[in-house]
Amino acid sequence: MEYVTKTVSSEEDGMRLDRCLRLWIPKLPQGLIEKAARKGLLKINDAKAKPSLRVEEGQTISFPKSFINLDLDAPQKKLVTLTHADRKWLKDLILYQDTDILVLNKPAGIAVQGGTKQSKSLDAMMKAYDETRTPRLVHRLDQDTSGVLMFALSLPMARWLTKAFKDRTVQKTYWALVCGVPHKKEGLISLPLSKNPEGEKIRVDTEEGLNATTYYRVIEALGNRMAWLELNPKTGRTHQLRVHCAEGLKTPILGDGKYGGTDAFPLGRTPLHLHARALTIPLPNGTTLQFEAPLPKDLQETFKELGFQND
Repeated sequence: MEYVTKTVSSEEDGMRLDRCLRLWIPKLPQGLIEKAARKGLLKINDAKAKPSLRVEEGQTISFPKSFINLDLDAPQKKLVTLTHADRKWLKDLILYQDTDILVLNKPAGIAVQGGTKQSKSLDAMMKAYDETRTPRLVHRLDQDTSGVLMFALSLPMARWLTKAFKDRTVQKTYWALVCGVPHKKEGLISLPLSKNPEGEKIRVDTEEGLNATTYYRVIEALGNRMAWLELNPKTGRTHQLRVHCAEGLKTPILGDGKYGGTDAFPLGRTPLHLHARALTIPLPNGTTLQFEAPLPKDLQETFKELGFQND
């Protein structure tokens, strides 16, 4: 049996052995890792190891050379090729960058991650944009939502931020223009949500839905016709804000035909007026960072047309 031996770096410190192996060999099946462990073919510092063991910086990990061959034989994912114009476009989206964090002002209309119906995504484009590091998504925005989108540029920061989003210690602030005005100027929307098995829409489901909570505040209202809301989701369910505005407040977001129907277009056809305005992020050193994204031009024009001051 031929073995390959690699040394654990600082970025991999604290990671499970199986996750570390899949980081090095992305096409490696979990079942093959577990089978090798049962046969005693996985070793940390020459001692047999289980896939669940946490690795430490400086340790040596030995595994069968066939793992590498398997990865080389697997179909390779096609890398995105960026033009000069693509690179300039991406550069103009950057709000902030340091050694650990990259923040973009995501435009509406582009997917964050690729899928069967997506020809390109920001995730794939950013991996091609930064050739020296691997930008890692730590949260998501819907395709039709604009605003603050964050990537981690190191594994330790990716782990930290992923946990922060999961533990809800990140403060998320959205702006929305809604059709109609909520009865109360501020309050809590708590409606459990689930995916409709008969379509792509999310629905209110009091029996089997997952808890979904959003705080809202009316910043400004235009009579009883429209309102500018600040939304602070405390959970991160798919389409949560769109459903909570349409079903919880009975004020669909402007341009949201999926959940508001014709009531969402009092100004005629218009894009979804939902914008991820800000993120406040706790950092490992005890400090916090806040990032704000200016409104895109089409939303700025609507705010101006309605007389809302968002400067």
